[in-house]
Formats: sequence, C-alpha cells, structure tokens
Amino acid sequence: MEMRKDKDILRLLRVGLVVVLLGVVMLIFQAHSKTTFFIGFGLIFAGLFMFARAVYTATKPKTELIADERITRINEKSGYNAGWMVMLSVIILFWADKIWSLGIELEDMYWTTLLVGAYSFLILRWYYNRRGEII
Repeated sequence: MEMRKDKDILRLLRVGLVVVLLGVVMLIFQAHSKTTFFIGFGLIFAGLFMFARAVYTATKPKTELIADERITRINEKSGYNAGWMVMLSVIILFWADKIWSLGIELEDMYWTTLLVGAYSFLILRWYYNRRGEII
C-alpha cells in the first residue's frame, strides 16, 4: 500500500493529532463538569475522524480524488435543493407551532433542520447520481 506524503495530507494528519491531544488535555485537567467532558470527548472523536480521513486519502491516487464536472454539478444541485428543503421544513415547523401551539423548543427546531438538511442532501445526491444526465 503506497501512501502519498503531500503537504495537505500531512497538515490534516497534524491537525487531527493536535485536536486529539487538545481533547485529552481537556479530559485530564478539566473533567469536573459534564460540559467539558463532552467537549473533550467530541474533540477526541473529531481528531480521530480527521486522522482516519487523512490516512484514507493518502492511500488513494491523486487522480482518483479530483471530482469531475458531473459530480460537481450533482453536488451543487443536491445542495441547492436540500437548502430549500431545510427552509420549507423550518417554515412548516414555525407555522405549525404558531397555529396548533405545539410548544416546539428551539433545540427541537435545530435538530430537525440539521437532520432534514443532512439526509436530504445525501438522498438527493444519490438520486441525481442514479438518474444520470444532470441539466
């Protein structure tokens, strides 16, 4: 397995390791509250994810990582439509709460828009990729 040693890959490896180290330091020195525990744990998880992504990218040839025009157009179109789906879901939640007094909290609205945006982007990207011709 040949690994590339580009400047960008090495930078991502360093950033990932620094984030893990920062998370470990937070857990060791400031573990007296739940908030700092979860922030430290999140930093460790994010750093490990960045490190794994850099190793995965380093094993692929550089020509395989460049997106062609079709993939770029699919990502643009699915992102545009996912953005409109997020806007529509926020509007529907807002007016449903106003009309029927559902008592929707701001945190519920945040999680709903996050999930709608992420899943709609992934589903639309899969759909446009399967459909083939993108206009």
